[in-house]
Amino acid sequence: MSNLISILVKKYLNEGREPSMTIIQKLFKILDEEKKKKKKRAEILEVIENLAPYMNISPDYALYLLELFLLNYRKDGDYSGLTKDNFVDPRKQQGKTTSNTKANLYTVAQMPFKGANLIGRWSKDYNGKPFYEVVSYDWYPVYIFKDNKWYEVTGRYSSSTSRQMSNSNPVDWSDELEEPVYLLTREEMDMLKRGMSHEQVMRHKVEALKKFEPELTKRKKTAKSYRWHGEAETANANIKFKIKSVEEEGDKATVTIDILDVIHRGDSGEEPTPQNYLKGEMKGMSKELAEEKVKVKVMGLLRDYMASRFRYNGEDPPIQNILFKFNHLKQ
Repeated sequence: MSNLISILVKKYLNEGREPSMTIIQKLFKILDEEKKKKKKRAEILEVIENLAPYMNISPDYALYLLELFLLNYRKDGDYSGLTKDNFVDPRKQQGKTTSNTKANLYTVAQMPFKGANLIGRWSKDYNGKPFYEVVSYDWYPVYIFKDNKWYEVTGRYSSSTSRQMSNSNPVDWSDELEEPVYLLTREEMDMLKRGMSHEQVMRHKVEALKKFEPELTKRKKTAKSYRWHGEAETANANIKFKIKSVEEEGDKATVTIDILDVIHRGDSGEEPTPQNYLKGEMKGMSKELAEEKVKVKVMGLLRDYMASRFRYNGEDPPIQNILFKFNHLKQ
């Protein structure tokens, strides 16, 4: 899902290009006719939702397009004179009251709104640069849109904040996670609001991870493998590992992990299992699967330090700032 209606609309709004008949102008022409027959907002909104797919526009932008049309309505039906200077953008208007369950209809297009202990608004950082933020209880930032990037806070202040974030989530979890959403701690969200650059905040993540190294490397950890991995039968096992080190490499960090052993769950205590997974003696367990299970575990532990959203299945996130290196120590 794009953060703007379409590439053409993005150019129209941000670059001031004026094609003779843009997607928006075509849509407004249609809505002019529909407005003569449909007097209620809900009816016009339904028309937009039905038309959007045929115009290569996400239906998620229906509310934005409705506000866009109403703010720029021309009684004579002539929209050819619209320019960047006279184009009225809903994102610059006062926020409307809405239920929290409909908050994402506003956040997807960075429109101001007011929900129940949840607001969306435009602000400026200390350098005067504008950004859009979604704020819980008028003090806890949960999403920020700045410099064409979405940021999400990693901490959940309360269960109600979690629900608010789910309701206002501006970027869906698509199958491929093509559009990255950057993960920031509360401290890093405040850094962004104060005017620090994206690069400075990302660098802070790596530096903070390095400071966390002594705690990470203090003790052994366990990742679990269950009997089924997707449709494949795997070993029901505990994977013993220890984080060895964290090394900074510019704006990235390499986390080196020692995999100590893979033990069938049910085996007593911490005694080494007689089957050696590295030699193919443990049915359904491989070196690669052991690494994947450990990686999933460690990514969860390092969520505050990961650059972007990720899935808990071992696949790499859209933006990688943490690389993993594995050593297998079982003889």
